[in-house]
Amino acid sequence: MHRFFIFLYYLISRNKILSVFTALGIALLCLFFASKINFEEDINQIIPKNEKSDLTAKVLKQLNFSDKIIVIIENKSNEDSFQLSETADTFLQKTEPLQKYIGSIQGKVNDNEISETFDFVNQNLPLFLNENDYKEIERKLQKDSIAKQVEDNYISLVSPTSLVTKEFIKKDPLGLTFLGIKKLNALNISKDFKLEDSYIVTKDGKSLLLFIEPKNKSNDTKTNEAFIDQLNTIKDNLNKQFKGKTEISYFGSPVIAVANAKQIKKDIQNTVVISMTVLLVLLIYYFRNFFTPIIVFLPTVFSVLLALLVLYFIKDKISAISLSVGAILIGITIDYALHILTHYKHNNNIEELYKEITQPIILSSATTAVSFLCLVFVRSEALKDLGLFAAITVILSSITALIIVPQLYKPKHTKEKLSTNFIDTIGSYPYEKNKPLIIGCSIIIVACLFGFRHVGFNEDIGDLNYIPKEMKISEAKLQKLSDITSKSIYTISYGNSEEQALARNSQLNTFLEQEKKEGKILSYNSIGSIVLSEKDQQKKIEEWKRFWNDNKKNQTVSELISNGNKFGFNSSAFDNFNEVLNKNYSTLGIKDYEKVKALQISEFMSNENGFYTVSNVVKVDEKKRDAFIKDIEKKHDAIAIDRQQMNENFLGLLKRDFNTLINYSLLAIVLTIIVFFRNFELTVLTMFPIVLTGVVTAGILYFLGLELNIFSTVVCTLVFGVGDDFSIFLTQAMQKEHTTGKNELPTYRTSIILAVFTTILSIGSLIFAKHPALHSLALVALIGMFSVIIITSTLYPFWFRLLITNRAKKGLSPITFRLLIVSLFSFLYYGLGGMIFSAIGSFFVKNSKGKTLNIIKIILAKFLTSVLYSNPFVKKKVIKNPNENFSKPAVIIANHTSFLDTLAIAMATHKIIYLVNDWVYKSPVFGKLVRALGFYPVSQGIENGMDKLKEKIAQGYSLVVFPEAERSYTNDVKRFHKGAFYLAEQFELDILPLYIHGNSEVLPKGDFIIYDGSIIVKVGNRISKDDISFGKNYSERTKKINAYYREEFAQLREEIEDENYFKKPLLLSYLYKDNEVVTEVKKDFNTNKSAYFELNKHIPADANILHIADDFGQKDALLTLYQASRRIFSRIINEDKRATASHNYLVKRRKINYIKDVSEVTKSIDVLLISDDNFDLNEIQNLPETIIFINTTKTVIENKNYILEFSSESLKVFKTK
Repeated sequence: MHRFFIFLYYLISRNKILSVFTALGIALLCLFFASKINFEEDINQIIPKNEKSDLTAKVLKQLNFSDKIIVIIENKSNEDSFQLSETADTFLQKTEPLQKYIGSIQGKVNDNEISETFDFVNQNLPLFLNENDYKEIERKLQKDSIAKQVEDNYISLVSPTSLVTKEFIKKDPLGLTFLGIKKLNALNISKDFKLEDSYIVTKDGKSLLLFIEPKNKSNDTKTNEAFIDQLNTIKDNLNKQFKGKTEISYFGSPVIAVANAKQIKKDIQNTVVISMTVLLVLLIYYFRNFFTPIIVFLPTVFSVLLALLVLYFIKDKISAISLSVGAILIGITIDYALHILTHYKHNNNIEELYKEITQPIILSSATTAVSFLCLVFVRSEALKDLGLFAAITVILSSITALIIVPQLYKPKHTKEKLSTNFIDTIGSYPYEKNKPLIIGCSIIIVACLFGFRHVGFNEDIGDLNYIPKEMKISEAKLQKLSDITSKSIYTISYGNSEEQALARNSQLNTFLEQEKKEGKILSYNSIGSIVLSEKDQQKKIEEWKRFWNDNKKNQTVSELISNGNKFGFNSSAFDNFNEVLNKNYSTLGIKDYEKVKALQISEFMSNENGFYTVSNVVKVDEKKRDAFIKDIEKKHDAIAIDRQQMNENFLGLLKRDFNTLINYSLLAIVLTIIVFFRNFELTVLTMFPIVLTGVVTAGILYFLGLELNIFSTVVCTLVFGVGDDFSIFLTQAMQKEHTTGKNELPTYRTSIILAVFTTILSIGSLIFAKHPALHSLALVALIGMFSVIIITSTLYPFWFRLLITNRAKKGLSPITFRLLIVSLFSFLYYGLGGMIFSAIGSFFVKNSKGKTLNIIKIILAKFLTSVLYSNPFVKKKVIKNPNENFSKPAVIIANHTSFLDTLAIAMATHKIIYLVNDWVYKSPVFGKLVRALGFYPVSQGIENGMDKLKEKIAQGYSLVVFPEAERSYTNDVKRFHKGAFYLAEQFELDILPLYIHGNSEVLPKGDFIIYDGSIIVKVGNRISKDDISFGKNYSERTKKINAYYREEFAQLREEIEDENYFKKPLLLSYLYKDNEVVTEVKKDFNTNKSAYFELNKHIPADANILHIADDFGQKDALLTLYQASRRIFSRIINEDKRATASHNYLVKRRKINYIKDVSEVTKSIDVLLISDDNFDLNEIQNLPETIIFINTTKTVIENKNYILEFSSESLKVFKTK
């Protein structure tokens, strides 16, 4: 991958002018198409669509949430309320120039509106009367009631009353219209107000309220900001003008929304100025380059433009919200440029730079992009757009950073050591070696494991609003005045026709009225008793007709005329009323109702594409909210919507989506890392700090009593992405250290620290913000970022070195998780089973003899064998000798390379007594049983145990002795000690050799991992005590049997070890090294394994070899795996390859030395092995007897003293004549 970017770098370098114009052209093209993108500004795009039924979606789309601004005018003097109306008049006059912002102002009722409303009700009176009204009318029609009403009318007409009142009396002398007008109370704001001087005032007359309905929605803060500013100016001026008399204050969603927008802008401006200033100074200071900040941000800007270009062609509309939230990506994308800059500063070799940095940057961006792409599974269009935009931006920013940054930033080329600063000092500190820090981190992690699941999620969107102090004061005033600020529930009736919607709403209105009477709701606003369906209107008209029969009409009019004559009324004074009684009424349509402004029909009714809704606003106590909503939706064809609860529910759904998203993201990241690293263990290690970061962040939030919210959850995605990046970079650093031994952790850590600084400065600085949402966002970011940096810098290197790097330094093979788990299982099985068997078996052994003891021995042998079979990846086999059944006691000798040797022998026979070391004799696992079975500790001396051993031999048991005395690190058979042969001579026993093959590879000395392989036990031929060919005494027999054993074991190895036998140990030795190394070694072995197997045959087992190589040391490793006694001096010119070869764990276990020049050879050479074409034989003064060429083009030696002894396609062996 890095080769492509190297090619691109040189291509651009050779064509700089063309490249600049090409880049400008692309940028302009992106800007052009970006300007053509259609943005979707509907906030509902963030709502999870799958969770909204079609019906609810339709209702929400049509529902007009009227966000009014409430103007509170308070009387501050003890004078009458005239001052309130005067202030209100002045206020209304001052707001006339603001009509472009104002839809309407409610709260003042003029005479024209009163007359209009009266006439409408009067002309359609039957539609506004109910059963109780007719009872009241019946009372009014009594003779004495009519007489009293006419008298009152006369008094009103002759008194100085308004012309409007006189007109009302003329049209309706009995006041029947006012019974209908009372129904309009359902439209009133609250029962706590009254009409005075044409204004709505509180019952105590001390406060007057006006209601401004803005033309723009609350979320249109850009337009509303100018409006609110002008309103505040009017308020301040009037408060000065009427100081001491009245005082004006505001409350309402538009005012709070503007206050939020202003505070967010102010907070961001303040923190951005500070953070950007510090960041610029920091970058300039560290890189000693004034243009560094421009270089850092340029790839991000370019990638955003390219992302918009891509989105233009694949999306019709883009959510504006998603792009706004997407701005948070800057914190991630500039990290890529910082990583490149930091590495370039410390290594100005461009090819080395790309080799080091390309894979981690592309992998980091790929995992982060995949995480964001998982947002497409969230049930929110806005978040889907965010995921798409973020994924494209992140992946493009990494690519553009790799292309642009090295072209623009040129570090100083100097041979002197780079001067360090405080950032380098912080980065170079070995945190992973600080034990108190590691212990402290571990304690915190353990504690967080108990708390992270309990961190809360705040679904109350109100807690994230910034409410200024004066708004809180105004809210408190309203709460005292009425229930305006009480919980509002929208109850919406719906239908596929106007008739159906109105009919359902009438039924709902009856229910609401009953609920109000029972005290279950505080109040409600509804047109349910006013605007009726045609069917209900017709019923009302029929009821009117039934009530007003001809006799009642005539009698009523007659009584009015009769009583009117007493006060001088002429007979025509009651003609209007007579017309009302005799009018032929008809039903009304919505357009008829809409003509009356006071009804405000548009606020309650909506129609779109034949779907009709009628809304009602219900004030309810918070405690009774749930029960009320259940009753509404259960008993009526209506939907109840609590705006706040709706938002909280949607946020709750998003929370659950985010939980799912985390699982998807983790899976996606794991798969992406596996594709890049091609190693499961490295993937798990890389994910380790990412998961721990999430646990610690959530745990700390829980212990601090903090909760997550929708905004801080998005920040968690950022922290998750940053932690992912850091883990990948540190994996790269640790992998490089494991590969070549070069500790570049300080450089990687420095780039990470710079990235942390930028994130903390850009987001963490919002901790000083006053806005709750920004403050919570910053708090989570700070906790998350500190968790990331501490875990990745401290625990991750510690664990990587513990599990991988340090094992190689100790001469132990790298391991896989499967090997670790299976090994632990086998040892656990052995330990637990051994303790149980020892406790029970030792009891029976003490009291058993003969057959019983033999049965216990058989069971023990079976158990030991079962331990071997607990690992299914190790093949087990016994090569039996047809001439041997172990019936005759003997001294059994075997090679000793592993802890598993005693278990392996148990596969061959159970009739044995071991001579054991003290650690076995006193073992907590088998100690009791070993002592009970008569195993003998050699530390007590052979002479002291002769009688005990003789007794066991007499019982038919053979003695097992490992004549090498201790385990060997290799598969070589070491020198035999005399003890076994002394015993054979003293007890006159035969020698029976057992050959154990494979244990040296399956479980080497000093390790606890059981590796894949095979364990083969071969039963050899018995050496008779009378066979003098092996010597006459035990001293002679020791040496000769040692030589014989070696020959037999070597022959067994030849039979078993084919060309693939050491493949797994060889490849395992390169595990976790750079992919390039692993791939090359694997490819080389698979291609040349036959040649290497043949090569082994032409090199003596104990030869001193000079190898002229150009590989990663795999040939040297393989040759010493074949024969551990070989000593190899390997000259590799390439520093990286030599470093890689020298950091193979086998170098610690075998005699392998890596040199720069042949002059460094310290031993006489037996074999010269050449696998590098770039070598001249003349460089060596004294050529050895054997010269071998493998996989080279040179196949001829000019020196005539050498002849070609063996030749194949890839192997040429020359020896001296």
